[in-house]
Amino acid sequence: MQELLCKSENFEDSAKDFINNFPYQEEPYCSRNWGHRWHSFCSYHGKLKPAIAHFLIKNFTNENDTILDPLGGVGTIALEAVLQGRNAVSNDLSELAYIISKAKIEKTSYENIFRVVEDLSEYIERNKNNEFDNHLYDEFGLNGKIPEYFEKNTYAEILSARKYFKNKTMQELSSAECVVFASLLHVLHGNRPYALSRNSHPLTPYAPTGNFVYKNVIEHIIDKINLTYKNNFFDEYRGIGKSVLGDYTQLNDIYNSYFDAIITSPPFLSSLKFYSQNWMRLWLAGWEPEDYTNANMRFLEGQQKKDINIYDKFFKMAYNVLKPNGKIILHLGKTEKYDMADLLSSIAQKYFVEVCRGDESVKNIEKHGIKDKGGTTHHQYLFLIKR
Repeated sequence: MQELLCKSENFEDSAKDFINNFPYQEEPYCSRNWGHRWHSFCSYHGKLKPAIAHFLIKNFTNENDTILDPLGGVGTIALEAVLQGRNAVSNDLSELAYIISKAKIEKTSYENIFRVVEDLSEYIERNKNNEFDNHLYDEFGLNGKIPEYFEKNTYAEILSARKYFKNKTMQELSSAECVVFASLLHVLHGNRPYALSRNSHPLTPYAPTGNFVYKNVIEHIIDKINLTYKNNFFDEYRGIGKSVLGDYTQLNDIYNSYFDAIITSPPFLSSLKFYSQNWMRLWLAGWEPEDYTNANMRFLEGQQKKDINIYDKFFKMAYNVLKPNGKIILHLGKTEKYDMADLLSSIAQKYFVEVCRGDESVKNIEKHGIKDKGGTTHHQYLFLIKR
């Protein structure tokens, strides 16, 4: 034990400094819009604040390190790693998260992207008048029925675009296809002119209001792409990023003693169901109505509420894929009922030594117009090192 603590001495000092200062709370990092524009490539409920990811990468990893986020969401941590000269893998079981993260962290070109746009445009023109397809989801929706959100011709184009991407397997999608797909996902719903929907919300598609207005799907995708890439195109990438689709346990079969660090933010125990908050974009990404019924126990978010010891699998995976003396940094959520750092540290002790932990009150956290953000009272940081 003493030897391990000595090896983690600098890690411990850095961790204590981080939790004593929370550098992302200072200007300019505390600004709502701080960070590379590609962090906001597509609206996503539950995304980690980019400034937090920035400092976790900067303070606890070195250039050319290999970084894993096994619960990567839309690739926030991996993108920050690549921007800072690290090589990163972002893994997630959600098809929606995979599409967005691949668009953000895997390099492609304008030429490849606009070949996809042209192919998609031709496909929409050939298929948008399919009356059978246009009525498949008349009765489906969580906050409202899907057809209630869109003018009928826009809706026909959206259905055709959905079918275009669903004709391919997720693993077959190129980074260029994911850029186009993620652009469509972003403009799908919201409360600004860029949105294809009637007036709703950019994070959670609350029941729509306002007039039905035709929006051309391809034109809105092109506008989004041009806005995102207007100044550079992967010019700032100093490392290599890779997006992986699947359960975190599969990483045991792909990587062995490969990563220098794991930095991730598991779902908070108090979190709202990500699939209900992101339901419409998940539908566009290929989910069918029955998938929502089975989702709760498919994802760690639901599994942990039934049995927190599911994290033994997580830490076993982490132990296997990390190099000797590899680090884990977890961004967690504490509630009045659950101290997540305490629970996970206890489970991790078979594989890891706790180096440090710290809490940050989220009393004044920004809610982006959403009233219910769950029961989280503090964000927590748990720093561990491999035994």
